[in-house]
Amino acid sequence: LNQVTGWDPVVRTMNSNDQVTNFSGKTGAGLLQRFSDGSTIPSANRYKLYDTAATQEPYGSRLEITRQTLLYRDFQGVFNESSDLIKSVRASLSRAGAQIFNRGFTDGSGVTGGVRVVQYGDGAPTFSASHPRSDGGTAQSNTSTTSIPLTEVNVETARVQVLNQLQDDGVPMLAPGEIYLVVGINNEKTAMIITGSDKRSGTGNNDTNIYAGGYMKVMSSSWLDLGISGSGVGNNTQWFVVAPGWAKLAIVISKGPDLEFLKDKDTKSGLFDVILDLAVCSYDWRGTWGSLGDNSAYTG
Repeated sequence: LNQVTGWDPVVRTMNSNDQVTNFSGKTGAGLLQRFSDGSTIPSANRYKLYDTAATQEPYGSRLEITRQTLLYRDFQGVFNESSDLIKSVRASLSRAGAQIFNRGFTDGSGVTGGVRVVQYGDGAPTFSASHPRSDGGTAQSNTSTTSIPLTEVNVETARVQVLNQLQDDGVPMLAPGEIYLVVGINNEKTAMIITGSDKRSGTGNNDTNIYAGGYMKVMSSSWLDLGISGSGVGNNTQWFVVAPGWAKLAIVISKGPDLEFLKDKDTKSGLFDVILDLAVCSYDWRGTWGSLGDNSAYTG
């Protein structure tokens, strides 16, 4: 199903046989320390990261078709209930991936636009100015407290902040690989101009555009725009930078989608069901950066 969510590779699609999927992690062993020949080799520390527990919940839908409709309707090829339900699964999974971002500025786990999103267990929103470190070091930020808008200059600010993210022992991350600029449709044109222009966009000089040629890819979705995912969900100005090699955003599927045809014993109507067990989560914040993009003060 990872090919149908529309979010691969920014959001991983995983399969699990457990009702609760538990995520944890650790830092590496830090850096090597110089020491004198003949002396004891210096000890290293590894720090456990915060835990995240994502519980599978059932999502489903039913189409009920009366007995006579099934027997006598025209255009049989058009009214394909199983095909329609599979399309519903695909649309729902696409919406589920978007809600990780739409809820990313809200504190705590909860339901956004019909999807429960479980956030990383450090007690901060996915996009926060104060992610605690398990070694007790200085908290880290992956957001803008002034909600900087999507511009070429601000994309560079976000890129640098992503690449400078640290592990919880203060050691820099290594080799992020590809970088994605994730936006709603309202910001798609601006994002494409920033990343695709031969020269730096919005400037009068001939400086090279470092984002061109595939260095930074654009991923856009209408689910991120205001009101598409549900009333009050989304934001027409929000934008995100994601390094999939580091990011830990996930759609976890344990069962399904299961399609089933039943017949109502009283009415003889046909019941076409689809159901799957699903969890949506972020189990670390690193490799991500987000801004509300509207120049507002943000204290998350």
